[in-house]
Amino acid sequence: MPLSIDEARPRGPLRSNSDFQLLWTGQAVSVLGSYVTGIAYPLLILAMTGSPATAGVARFLGTLPYILFQLPAGAVVDRVNRRRLMIACDVGRMLAIASIPLAAWLGVLSVVQIVVVAFVEASLFVWFRLAEQSAIRMVVHPEHYSAALSQNEARIRAATLFGSPIGGFLFDLGRTLPFLADALSYLISLVTLLFIRAPFEEARNAERRHVLVEIREGFTWLLGQPYILITNLVASTSNAIFQIVVLVVIVAQQHRGASGSLIGLTLAGLGVGGLAGSVAGGWLARRVRPNTIVLITVWLWAALTPLVGLIENTVLLMAVLGVVSGMGAVWNIAGNTIYFRLVPDRLIGRVSSVGSMTTFGALPIGALAAGLMVQAFGPTTAGFMAGALMLVLAAVTTAVPSVRRGPAVSPR
Repeated sequence: MPLSIDEARPRGPLRSNSDFQLLWTGQAVSVLGSYVTGIAYPLLILAMTGSPATAGVARFLGTLPYILFQLPAGAVVDRVNRRRLMIACDVGRMLAIASIPLAAWLGVLSVVQIVVVAFVEASLFVWFRLAEQSAIRMVVHPEHYSAALSQNEARIRAATLFGSPIGGFLFDLGRTLPFLADALSYLISLVTLLFIRAPFEEARNAERRHVLVEIREGFTWLLGQPYILITNLVASTSNAIFQIVVLVVIVAQQHRGASGSLIGLTLAGLGVGGLAGSVAGGWLARRVRPNTIVLITVWLWAALTPLVGLIENTVLLMAVLGVVSGMGAVWNIAGNTIYFRLVPDRLIGRVSSVGSMTTFGALPIGALAAGLMVQAFGPTTAGFMAGALMLVLAAVTTAVPSVRRGPAVSPR
């Protein structure tokens, strides 16, 4: 028999919350599987076609759902049984991914199928991610929000650090092995969801309205929360700028004659720093006001960003990237804790979908700007330009009264 909302939120240590630990474990495996195939998709297409352009187009098409479906997904998540939705998404993603090794075994695998699978997987990811974010606050007691978010952030950063190397290793063993591993990860996620007893949503009593009306309600609520609105926009803009930073590091290192392995090691600083930030983030989020974390972060980014095209020492560059990524992790934990405390459950999917749309929508814009800037001005100048953009962003953020005051709730 399902537990009530109050019974599902144990006050004891987070490690004793079996429902959250089941949810976290399943998603840790699933997220790692997704990062494994993240590198396998372009490698497989390049192996089949030899065309970087084809791989680029496939990547673009595979990321379109991140922009197209966020808003309707948010409305759906606030309407339906979230656990059932997540289970359906896992089944769909598992079958889609498993079709790639099956088609390869039958000798009928095509680039078109790979692109379709990537599109389907990304589409279901949008629905699943919003449902999972909404479910966490129902499974975890409010006093454990920051600790739970810290644990979630750690799994993402660890997957970022280890997923690509594992994916590359499996691809070398067999081109479709990464996809088999990812399909298995979705099966594990599915099994953990079946064992969770806590409800993932409050009782739904409101009358359903047209989906556009419900999407507008999420926007309206967000417009009435200037702190959340502004910090969302700042985070999205910084995500676009960081696309420039990553390309600057890659091209600058190439110009210095660094090997691919050394460049990969340098960029691993992002993963290491992010993992460290996720471990410290829960502790900091309970003790430091979230707007203070935001202001410290944007000014640190403004100070460090111009250096990425100048620093030649690998260890020092890794340290700079680690600080940049680590503060981003702390920001995420503090920001999401405030989300959980402020946004009503009936709106959490819709409000989160707006933030997700701006965040993911900034990535292709940043990637395009990065290519044009580095091509036109070179990595060093492009790094300074990214730093100038970050400096403007920090100044504007500091000038906004709602950010200086911070939200009217305790971070805890």
